[in-house]
Amino acid sequence: MKGFVKTIVSLIAVAAAAGGALAFRSGGAAGAGFDLGRMALADSVILHAIADGEFPGAVLCVVRRAEDGRSAGDVLYLKAYGNRQVCSGADPVSGEPIGDTIPMTEDAVFDLASLSKCVGTTLAFMRLVEDGKVRLTDDVALYIPDFKPWSDKSGAKRDITIKHLLTHTSGLPAGVHVPTFVSRYEKYGDPAEMNLRDSLVAYIARDAARLSRPSDEVRYSCLNFIVLQAIIERVAGERMDRFAEREIFRPLGLADTWYNAVDDPERPYAPDAPIAPTSLVDGKVLRGEVHDPTARIVNRGVSGNAGLFSTAEDLAVIASMLMNGGSVDFPEEGRHVSVLSRRAVETFFRIPSGYERFGRTLGWVGGSSVGGDLFTEGRTVDHTGYTGTSMMMDLEEGVAVILLTNRVHPFDEGSVARTRAVIANIVAASLNR
Repeated sequence: MKGFVKTIVSLIAVAAAAGGALAFRSGGAAGAGFDLGRMALADSVILHAIADGEFPGAVLCVVRRAEDGRSAGDVLYLKAYGNRQVCSGADPVSGEPIGDTIPMTEDAVFDLASLSKCVGTTLAFMRLVEDGKVRLTDDVALYIPDFKPWSDKSGAKRDITIKHLLTHTSGLPAGVHVPTFVSRYEKYGDPAEMNLRDSLVAYIARDAARLSRPSDEVRYSCLNFIVLQAIIERVAGERMDRFAEREIFRPLGLADTWYNAVDDPERPYAPDAPIAPTSLVDGKVLRGEVHDPTARIVNRGVSGNAGLFSTAEDLAVIASMLMNGGSVDFPEEGRHVSVLSRRAVETFFRIPSGYERFGRTLGWVGGSSVGGDLFTEGRTVDHTGYTGTSMMMDLEEGVAVILLTNRVHPFDEGSVARTRAVIANIVAASLNR
């Protein structure tokens, strides 16, 4: 079906190249030392990817750490490309997709998918650590008493710790097959009452395989972060999205960053909110409903592995806060907001001793292909999301690159991997010229 996307976007891509479908603003004086002319190369890369059907649209944001190390960062580049939507659903008789285009805008809200692990679950967990509520070396069983350890045939055992979960070295499987899980564990209660989510934690604790000894190897796993969610909620005494909203998102003024809890009576967004839809499922495109089936069906919209929605500009605020070491000033509003301590940020951005071969910090990737070839080696952190999202920060340079695409709309066929790295190279080469 990639041909469907290519057909829909081909004319739009041509218009975008001429400026008709792009929105752009830069940091003005704050953009000094940043070659805006060179960024035309980034525009070309994204437009070619759109024309090739890799994704219908995108928003690119580049933010530099403020010179005073305290204020909100300077947005050097913010641009929208292509279309937010190319399909509104499927014909109920033929099942054919219905073409319906809506241009991309800078304020588009994206399903962050696994980027939620970093800017949702990890940030919330950092608060618990710095508040003395949990320790990285704590055994998971301290919070989930029936959480079994790893063991081998000889009977040797090793407990799984919080650090193992954050670095994906716990040995847990990547995930669950949702239809099989639901059919097997529906006995735990009515999913509409969110009991199914509790059953997932019970399954991970008691029945899920321990595929390798903790700290022996990396196995990227959504289950790690679902367990972290369970710990956050047990320690905080409230649902993770409410904790993150109160402690992180609201203090930062992030109006367009939210989880959509299926069972809440009201939606967290207005009916006309510019939300980028994702895949076509059962004749309709998912819009405002998390794409990940475990998060959507089992965890009812609020999940440690996925479920957060946000915009490029809100993520720029989060990046500014992190690059500042946990706080950010809003001089125009007369506000100083400190949501995390500098020590916590530095700790979570550092690859733990003994884990260097894994290349993972606590909740982030410690430098990968997302950052391309030109950013500071050993000083970048990043993460991606399955839907086509990514965020990379060069902690030495003080620059973040946020690329949000609707890769899975309307069919899960596109790819963003090479585009991310190429864009990162162009941004890096545009600095200090």
